[in-house]
Amino acid sequence: MTLFRPSYLKEGPGIEKDAKPKEGLALFFEILGREFWQVLKLNLLFLACALPLFTLGAARCALSRCTMNMVRDKPNDVWADFRQQFKQDFGRNLGFGLAELFCIGVLLLVCGAPAVRQSPLLLGAVLMGAVFGGLFFGYLWPMASSMELPTRAMVKNALILPLACLQHSLPALAVGAVLLGLSLWLFPLSLPLVLFIPFGLSSFVMSFAAWSDIKRLIVRKNNNGGNET
Repeated sequence: MTLFRPSYLKEGPGIEKDAKPKEGLALFFEILGREFWQVLKLNLLFLACALPLFTLGAARCALSRCTMNMVRDKPNDVWADFRQQFKQDFGRNLGFGLAELFCIGVLLLVCGAPAVRQSPLLLGAVLMGAVFGGLFFGYLWPMASSMELPTRAMVKNALILPLACLQHSLPALAVGAVLLGLSLWLFPLSLPLVLFIPFGLSSFVMSFAAWSDIKRLIVRKNNNGGNET
């Protein structure tokens, strides 16, 4: 067996011939249980590569590439896959990453404005914008890391897909928000959690939700060149 990872070559009881393939939460927890230690390593690797901030886009795409491989049940090597994707399409991912940083910065500035904090209507509008931005980037990175799509088509799909599949995208975004929120709220006590859990696990959850929708609405119905990678 590899370090912290069981060997799946070991003989087991097998799967019944007529067994129904797992889906939904059963499939989610099966994959997570198998890849849990990889997710922890991936979180640490992402933090190390994203710290310069200008590399956030490349690190985000590499993080998503690894978690997308996991949820698609593809053979994966966190170190090799992350390194390969980090270098790939660096310029495009740099632009996406800077756009995400800009949105986060604007959100923090607006939330800190006294007029917004004193107006429930304005605060609600800002929160709605934050949710929409989270959904957009939550679906953009899985597509950027796993689909051969033109940038324009990728952006268009990231705008439409999460809104068309709110039953998947909203719960996934909520899990990520809770993980990141707790990490920030309890910091510095949460430092061990920050190092190993929130970013890798959030990406895994979002990739699982996004892949089910991408597979159903893009891969199966795609007739214009958007292939998987």
